[in-house]
Amino acid sequence: MHPRLPHAGILSPQAIMIRACFSRHSGVAHRGALERAEMATKQKLPAEPSGNQCRSEQCEMAEVEIPVYSYAELKKITNGFSAENFMGKTFSSNSLLYRGEIVDKESNLVRKVIVEMRKNEKDYDLKVWQTQLNALKDPAISSHPNVVKLQGYCNSACDLGLVYDCHALGTLHSLIFDESFSWSMRMKVALQLARVLQFLHSQEKPLILLNFEPRSILVDMDFNPLIFGFGLASGGVLGIIDHRVLRLIILNGPQVYLDPEYTLCGITIGPWCDVFSFGTLLLAMITKSPDQEVDKIIARSKYSFLQGFYGINFTKFIVLKNFWKDGKYHIRDSAAVTKLAVRCVKSCMTRVMKYPERPGMSEAVSILECLCVVKELGLHCSSLA
Repeated sequence: MHPRLPHAGILSPQAIMIRACFSRHSGVAHRGALERAEMATKQKLPAEPSGNQCRSEQCEMAEVEIPVYSYAELKKITNGFSAENFMGKTFSSNSLLYRGEIVDKESNLVRKVIVEMRKNEKDYDLKVWQTQLNALKDPAISSHPNVVKLQGYCNSACDLGLVYDCHALGTLHSLIFDESFSWSMRMKVALQLARVLQFLHSQEKPLILLNFEPRSILVDMDFNPLIFGFGLASGGVLGIIDHRVLRLIILNGPQVYLDPEYTLCGITIGPWCDVFSFGTLLLAMITKSPDQEVDKIIARSKYSFLQGFYGINFTKFIVLKNFWKDGKYHIRDSAAVTKLAVRCVKSCMTRVMKYPERPGMSEAVSILECLCVVKELGLHCSSLA
């Protein structure tokens, strides 16, 4: 488990002044961050805090008041929601992401933030935004090092916003096709994502994300993933999702990362839904494929034994073609990761379809921790990285 990221002090809207934001990071910046990340991952980090320490930290976080911003303030933070600061659109929750900067008027210190904006137009917009806000304000969720830290929010009549304390390279979706995003860093990200899902699923009342997709995952300067897509989450402290809300979102377009056995067959929501999303995301990362291609890869390996055998080996070939020049790439790692990803997207309707069940996230973590590249980076122990 990675150590908790330091939680910066909260600034009130009245104590800030805004300045223009930085432009998008270049490939050179990515490579520089990559070198720093690979050096950092080889250093031993402190063990996870004890249960009592976690509880005291959660109580301390619960007392912190989250600043409320106006739409005008968020517009200044993002330099007028400029094209230079635009990062992309989240696919499932239909929101827009922007880079921003907040400057403390007294200390002149700059805080890099990410602003997520959505229009309060459709019936489900406010519900999705409120669910995400509640999740990120809950210390039991936000205390995890791979969950983004909430810095503030905006709740105006027409616009809803969330401000995240994060200096990000970009979303995971934007990095999937980046050549500087190496095999070792992809496996680092995959392992941390598996661990955060394992954490959410291991709660007394498991929390299921449902829209676990690369557009809803930020990657910081050290290649640590930070999830923020809780808008469709169900269970845990958030309660059961309103299925009518989810159906309205599904009707807006195809959702590659949502479990089709829920969207088409109406199976019960459970951890297996996030396992499917994780497998789809893992396939996208190791094949450098867009959504439509990932969907085809899943189809090749999903139905019969012969198709499954062909699908796995075809996927291995794609992975080899993309990474064989990478110095950290291992054939055995590729085989293990590909097999894991394909298992995650298998049908879980075992009594009807007689297919192998999807692995749990604990098993996925164990498989990823055994990878050669993970051991070389010193990430295989949960108290490290």
